[in-house]
Amino acid sequence: MNEQLVQNIQYRRDVMRVLVSFTCIGGLLFSVVNFYRDIYILAAIEFGFGIYSVFLWRIIPSTPNFSKWVLLYIIPCFLVILYALYLPQSSEAMFVWILTIPLVSYLLIGRQQGFWVSVFFIVLGIIVYHWRFIDANNSFTLNTAISINVCFSAVMCMAMAHVYELNREKNEQRLLELAGTDKLTGLANRLKLEDGFQHYSLLSKRHNINFIIALFDLDFFKNINDQYGHDIGDKALCHVADFLKNNKRESDLLARFGGEEFSLLMTSSDLDEAYKHINLMREKLSQHPFICNNHNISITMSGGLATFGKDGTSLEALMKKADARLYMAKENGRNCIVTQDQK
Repeated sequence: MNEQLVQNIQYRRDVMRVLVSFTCIGGLLFSVVNFYRDIYILAAIEFGFGIYSVFLWRIIPSTPNFSKWVLLYIIPCFLVILYALYLPQSSEAMFVWILTIPLVSYLLIGRQQGFWVSVFFIVLGIIVYHWRFIDANNSFTLNTAISINVCFSAVMCMAMAHVYELNREKNEQRLLELAGTDKLTGLANRLKLEDGFQHYSLLSKRHNINFIIALFDLDFFKNINDQYGHDIGDKALCHVADFLKNNKRESDLLARFGGEEFSLLMTSSDLDEAYKHINLMREKLSQHPFICNNHNISITMSGGLATFGKDGTSLEALMKKADARLYMAKENGRNCIVTQDQK
């Protein structure tokens, strides 16, 4: 799944590049306007922020500290907006920029951080607006109407940004799950297996946890396809997938590696413990025939095991070793599990 996560970060990088582009143009443009309005401090700040945006535009595509630079962009940007709203020369129209805070926050830093940043700056914006523009000489009902409009518009913008980001996260998670799921069996596929391996290997190195990879292959599965048809063969694969899923441990990751091959990543297991568990699964499967359309089909499997560290530290090396031992199991008559190389 790492590629999808990288794509998500790239999406935020692209959004930020667009925003800093507008910030650069707007900062330089407003600095000139405010300079001629004799608002020199704000003009200087806007000019400086415009130049700063050019720097950000150049580093955003490649910086490894993207999250840090996002905060170093949005917090000063929002403070400049609040300062401009606070100045005596500002007009009520400045409040429009306060309404962009939720959109920018949610797009760049996500739903959770975006929520709190939005709440903080919008509350400050509303306070500054009331302090600057609510006129005590107006009637109570007029001031109340203005206050309700300001608060309601700010909350509505934030709510819309929140709902959008929440649904975007759900859709992204759904796509990630689909990308990592085998369509036929519903198990993890190679993509999720690779992602799971990275996670398990880090745990193994950090906490010195044993880590086993098992590779299974269904014996004479081609005969099932030839004799009963591929539709029955697909149902048989689903039968085996459900069986293995129901008999694996909660912490282990089961994946369809391809064709009639399955892989199991097992944490917190030494080789003997892993062998006992997998061999028991093998025995149960041989005693648990697949019944379909009045056909009673016996299915067995052969397997090979490899140990992280001892047999390799990459998924490719471990799968290669497990596959070699799976081949030994086939040569030994099938329906067995091999854990070590033959001498």
